[in-house]
Amino acid sequence: MRRQPLFSISSQLFDYEDVAMDQKISAFRCLSLMRSIVSFELDDNCILPKLLTFDESFFPQSPHLTHLRITLWSFDDCIRLLSQLGLQLRYFVVNLVFICIREYDTIPQMALIRCPNLKELTITNYRNTPQYDQCILPLLQRLLTVEYLTLFLAIGVGRCAPNHFIDGFYLDSDIISYLPYLREFHFHIRSVLPNTHSNADTIRQSVRRQQQSVDCILDYFNNNYGQCQIYSLPFIGTRLDFISNRFPIFDDKNTFSNVTTLLLFDDVQPFEDTFFRVIARALPYLKSLEVINRLQQQEKTKTITNFIEFTHLVTLILSDIHTDYAEQLLYRTHLPHLVELFIHYEPLLAIVTEDQQQARVNCSKIELIRILESPDGDDLEYILNFFPNRFCKTTKKK
Repeated sequence: MRRQPLFSISSQLFDYEDVAMDQKISAFRCLSLMRSIVSFELDDNCILPKLLTFDESFFPQSPHLTHLRITLWSFDDCIRLLSQLGLQLRYFVVNLVFICIREYDTIPQMALIRCPNLKELTITNYRNTPQYDQCILPLLQRLLTVEYLTLFLAIGVGRCAPNHFIDGFYLDSDIISYLPYLREFHFHIRSVLPNTHSNADTIRQSVRRQQQSVDCILDYFNNNYGQCQIYSLPFIGTRLDFISNRFPIFDDKNTFSNVTTLLLFDDVQPFEDTFFRVIARALPYLKSLEVINRLQQQEKTKTITNFIEFTHLVTLILSDIHTDYAEQLLYRTHLPHLVELFIHYEPLLAIVTEDQQQARVNCSKIELIRILESPDGDDLEYILNFFPNRFCKTTKKK
């Protein structure tokens, strides 16, 4: 999927299929005690099992369920659930792994959806979808009673994708104008286009037309792709994807201080030490950091006393980088709670061979390490000795 430029994948790279958990959730939602349940929530990383047949019900024993927060595999599942529970739902928060139409009856089902009592709706999908016009817009335009709407979306490239950035004009015409009772609208929408250089002033003018505080950032890369990130203020999201050196991540209003998941990408400039120091100040609660940059640092520092510190960082993903960034984050950064590492074999070998004290400290608590293009035999064992608490998963060289 990384072959698709600016394509976001699920943030939980260390997720796994837990069949036992699926069975437990399936059994629980069918229990008779669910008859009295009004509110049901699952952790965002726990996916509600996909139904096996069209006749099954997600919550067959829940006639009083009005508040629901779940993660679903697909947009098809979302439409099926709303077809079953739409008449009773008042509050619906859904995180979708895929937004695309895969089943032949999804569009006819969507046309029949009725949610007369739905007041609060949140839809989240960070995996780029090209089917924004075919899925998200037709659904929203049917939910006329929604008063509080939140959208966190990534809109990618494809045959069905929009041929324009999503800006204030399109939010007005495609969403807001269809929701007569809308009182609050929070959003962060990242849209990607190839071979484009849109007028930044036009985008900003569309933002100024909004009746609420909104900002947007345009960015262009050497891979011939551009992206527009438009978001309401105050920013209530917890994730930022494909952030470059040109993104104003630090300002006097601490706009993004609640972000916990960050994906850094730049093929125009390297990420220097100063940039990582800005990140550490601007995002004090950062838990997951991914870096994609093959450009060598130009302002290398050998400082080993004034460490950058990411106090809450748990997951570090370094799968497509120049070795400089492995050194930056494992040599010259303090990571007291790092437990998951995803890294390519070659920069990892360089780190282990150098055997610096700070790198040993940072790696001492890692429990799960995934190594891309890992060798067999003594070389692998040599590397793994650097991680005393590890559970290792490897991707072999072909």
